Amino acid sequence: MKLLKTKVWHWRDIWLLKWCAFLFGIAAGAYFHQCVIKYAWVIIIVALLFALRPAAAYWKD
Repeated sequence: MKLLKTKVWHWRDIWLLKWCAFLFGIAAGAYFHQCVIKYAWVIIIVALLFALRPAAAYWKD
């Protein structure tokens, strides 16, 4: 079994994966809200930093 193989994803698969991650994040945030709220600004800054590369790659072309 090849773990890291190239795969062309269908748009529905990506859409479902994004919604799955979103809903899991909501559930985890609701369950661990006391722990997460202390680090809200750190999480927001890290999320923005992680978004820089894909955004730059998107607008580069």
